[in-house]
Amino acid sequence: MTWQLSAILAGHTGDVKAVCAPTDDLIVTVSRDKSVRTWKRRSNNTFVEDKIFLGHTNYVNSVAFIAASETNPHGLIVSGGSDKMINVWSPEDASAPVYTLAGHTDNVCSLFADADGHIVSGSWDKTAKIWRDWQVAHTLEGHTQAIWGVTELVEHNIVVTASADKTIAMWKDGKKTKTITGHEDCVRALGLLPGTGFVSCGNDGAVIVWNYEGNPVQALDGHTSFVYSVATLPTGEIFSSGEDRTVRCWENGVCTQAIVHPCVSVWCVASLPNGDIVSGGSDGFVRVFTRNNERVADAETLKAYDEENAATSIPSNQVGDIKKDDLPGPEGLEQPGRKDQDVKMIRVGNVVEAHMWSNAEQSWSKIGEVVDAVGQNRKQLFNGIEYDHVFDIDVGEGVPALKLPFNVTENPYTAAQAFLDKHDLPQVYLDQVADFITKNARAVSQGSIATGDPFTGGSRYTPGQTSNNSSLGSYNPWGNDTPKTVPTVPRLIPHFTNVPFKDANLTAIHKKILQLNGDLAISGVALEEAELAQLDTLIKFLGSAPKQPVHQPNALSLLLKILNSWPEASRFPALDLLRLLALYSTSTAETPDLLKTLLTASRTHEVSLMLVARLVVNFCETELGREAALKDMEAVLEYMEDDIVWQSSNKNLKLAVATVYMSYSTLLLKRPDDDAQAIQYVGVLTKILEKERDQQVQYRLLVALGNLIFAHESAKESAAIFGVKQVIQSAVLSRPTSENITTAPIANEIMKML
Repeated sequence: MTWQLSAILAGHTGDVKAVCAPTDDLIVTVSRDKSVRTWKRRSNNTFVEDKIFLGHTNYVNSVAFIAASETNPHGLIVSGGSDKMINVWSPEDASAPVYTLAGHTDNVCSLFADADGHIVSGSWDKTAKIWRDWQVAHTLEGHTQAIWGVTELVEHNIVVTASADKTIAMWKDGKKTKTITGHEDCVRALGLLPGTGFVSCGNDGAVIVWNYEGNPVQALDGHTSFVYSVATLPTGEIFSSGEDRTVRCWENGVCTQAIVHPCVSVWCVASLPNGDIVSGGSDGFVRVFTRNNERVADAETLKAYDEENAATSIPSNQVGDIKKDDLPGPEGLEQPGRKDQDVKMIRVGNVVEAHMWSNAEQSWSKIGEVVDAVGQNRKQLFNGIEYDHVFDIDVGEGVPALKLPFNVTENPYTAAQAFLDKHDLPQVYLDQVADFITKNARAVSQGSIATGDPFTGGSRYTPGQTSNNSSLGSYNPWGNDTPKTVPTVPRLIPHFTNVPFKDANLTAIHKKILQLNGDLAISGVALEEAELAQLDTLIKFLGSAPKQPVHQPNALSLLLKILNSWPEASRFPALDLLRLLALYSTSTAETPDLLKTLLTASRTHEVSLMLVARLVVNFCETELGREAALKDMEAVLEYMEDDIVWQSSNKNLKLAVATVYMSYSTLLLKRPDDDAQAIQYVGVLTKILEKERDQQVQYRLLVALGNLIFAHESAKESAAIFGVKQVIQSAVLSRPTSENITTAPIANEIMKML
């Protein structure tokens, strides 16, 4: 029987990087949304989210499970992340880790745990560590690049490590006993293969079977891109997942099935004791597949999954060079495939479609449309570490291009400064390099940040998330001649431009509301058929992004029903739609006290408050909205001062609120007589700046402060009373250069104004 979808687990708001299934009824997942989550089986083909563990401060990239024992009757979850920490959790208590293991100096990207509670960890710091009784027993040093995979041949007391240096190493009692070569690129993961040895996979697209002595047994060829993860079953079957959107199933060296996924990367795969398998993808979904008829998903879910796969774009770098004019049309599908899972490209007009042949069904099925690879989410490696981008910087004729690695969560000015320092290049080029990064990298616009939000519980989107379009290429900021003058530094104050929150994944928001509506079916507050039809109309309206605001009272009434009657934790998708409606409809601005009402209802819930803050910002984008925002300005700013904002660790929330302050300052630029508000405003901003250290948040607060001082003489006078100079000096200018690259120019400009 072929593998079929059994269940889809929706809840993570970022890529699912690792997964394990200690029992048939428990799945553990970790994600770039900084969370660890457990899922419990509710029926044959249904899992529900059980607990969310929020102890990591950055991406969580690895997970393992310590089996139940007398000491820990429920077992223990082990998680590792980019915060360099390993947390150990009780599956029944998400409040805090039982243990936190510190020792690595970089991302902990791989973990293994045995039944005795011994842990092996691998890190970007080029070391692996063996932990006994929660202490480091051995540090394994010898790899020259990041260690991506670890496992232990328990019966042989041998630890195996896989590295970006293209080698696999075997260790005993903390000492290396063998170095294994065979992969042609970074080795990404390892998996135990009982009775034989172990399996490895890597960026060369290879899956290789090794015996217990570290000798090659078999090479499995079939993936068309990076392979990120491997898993096995006691039957000897092997499963591998990767960048080609598939989990591939191998039996006796033959690929028996390629399970196509509707996402760019299938980061991880694991097996369940009952013989099912589970995968995690870059779209934030966890999927369970089965060969047991009793556990197969219902027909409607299967149909929707097939349709989503067919609608998914396939980057052209995954299928090789394509000459569109040489491809057959739909008539090419009249001939059967040469073998099972044969992939054929056909041309339908100007679109290239990929179809896969099934021997079992004797038919072709569409698996996606081929698009240019530019702008996809594929990670790139530099010195064995993954980056969102690795740019080529051309420094002049006859000199090889220099590599500039960059992640979208970095500040472009910080990355540019580090690049100049590393290569001893003139400081005059800082703005040019930073500008190049900003224009060519994903999700670094002023209106957004590229971090997940662990608070939402959303199924596939982070409220306010941005698109991932990019235009990559080589860049020569110097040209043929060295510049003779320093570029003119633009004046930053006054700043007149509003920064609305426009980006959204409407399809994901729509799906989330439908899911929550289904969960509320028996509560009496669920939307009725007519209202669901209104929701469809609203999604289409927002997707059209009209240039002029349109009256939409029905849409507003629908969203207000959700906000007034649904549980607080379920309202956030409606708030996300409401902040978009504020951009394209006059109805929100025409509703009396809407902002104050929403703020009152959202004051204790961080995600809701963040979305209302974004709504306020979007109000400031339209004429009617600006009037409403100014009318409620005093109340709005009072809520924005709340400790729930400035004592929170949620950067998305702080950035949204800082943007509210910036938006109001642009309005007050045009109201020079409104001195009372300006004076109060300066005091609040000064108080916040004393404690806030994030550069992006600081920058927007400084824009607001600078606008007020520029436009209002009384605000300038009150700045002396509030000690603005001293605060800027201590909070911004006294910090190391690498920590104030973005904020120092505007801080210095304000100091000159004072």
